[in-house]
Amino acid sequence: MPTRGVLLLVALAMALLGVTTPAVADDVPRPVLDVDFPDPAVVATGSGLVAYSTGDRVPHAWSRSADGPWRRGPGLLTHRPGWSRDGGIWAVDVERVQGTWVLYYATPVSSLGTTGRCIGVARSDSARGPFRPVGRRPLVCPSYAGVPTAQDPLLPRDPTLPRAGVIDPSFFRDADGTPYLLYKTDRVPSTIRLVPLAETGQSVAPGATSIELVRSAGVIENPVLTQRPEGYVMLTSEGDWTRCGYATTWRIAPSLLDWSAAVPSTLLDDATTPLCGPGGADLVEGSGGRTLLFLHGWTCRGTDLPCVGRGKWDHKPRQRGVRAMYAAELGWLGGVPQVTDWLRAG
Repeated sequence: MPTRGVLLLVALAMALLGVTTPAVADDVPRPVLDVDFPDPAVVATGSGLVAYSTGDRVPHAWSRSADGPWRRGPGLLTHRPGWSRDGGIWAVDVERVQGTWVLYYATPVSSLGTTGRCIGVARSDSARGPFRPVGRRPLVCPSYAGVPTAQDPLLPRDPTLPRAGVIDPSFFRDADGTPYLLYKTDRVPSTIRLVPLAETGQSVAPGATSIELVRSAGVIENPVLTQRPEGYVMLTSEGDWTRCGYATTWRIAPSLLDWSAAVPSTLLDDATTPLCGPGGADLVEGSGGRTLLFLHGWTCRGTDLPCVGRGKWDHKPRQRGVRAMYAAELGWLGGVPQVTDWLRAG
């Protein structure tokens, strides 16, 4: 059996030669769902797990256990709201709030160019939908967008940020029960913002507006927040999502509203794992203190092996790259997150 050192040398040599899949992969984590399923958001229900991804009207999958088998289903959003235009819906989040399943989603807006989006909210009686949009205006949208004024219009306008919209909504409930929504201002510089929600989770709290938590000169996105005894831990994705260098990072802060001293550290990247572009992470807190981590990574050529090499994988149709879903167990050592085990497809 080849040693891990030999495997890494083989992988490095093949990367330099531009080969897109490793020849030996005994130590390589395998996806639990090897289809295009980017930015997975996962929730636990009484009958198992439900996952949601970027795509047309929120594609989903479900399974009785994290290692599968996972079954795919269609989009769960019944329709786009009137203030949205057609186009893919990005990086959603779902949470059960006061007995109702609430979906947060980023949908295209005509006045923000080809990729600009704003955040809406939808609800359902079931984690598997259908989800119906709530209200006639966005939950979060910059004040300069040509749509009905959002509940959180990011006032006052920050001239240091691009006019590009907002994406990547993520629900968080603090220890005192207060619900919040995190999201990203798109393009660079990137910021992560936080706004209090009403108790139903379906609107911004009365009189509230968002504040900036983190700013980066590069791309920082997909915020996920959890609370540990040592403080608040935020997972984010950083870098170019089309490349293997896309990474999952983490920060820790003693206060929810003060991240000024928080220093980013790498949890997963293509240097610490054999994966290509491990990002778009989400957490599921299980029974007995078990934490599950779900994320995506590029696989190529119709195999369940990671892409290996340089370049933008969404620009290489012959490689048939997809962002497959991986699952792992996450451990905590002094508040520091670390992958303790990769799950394999059942």
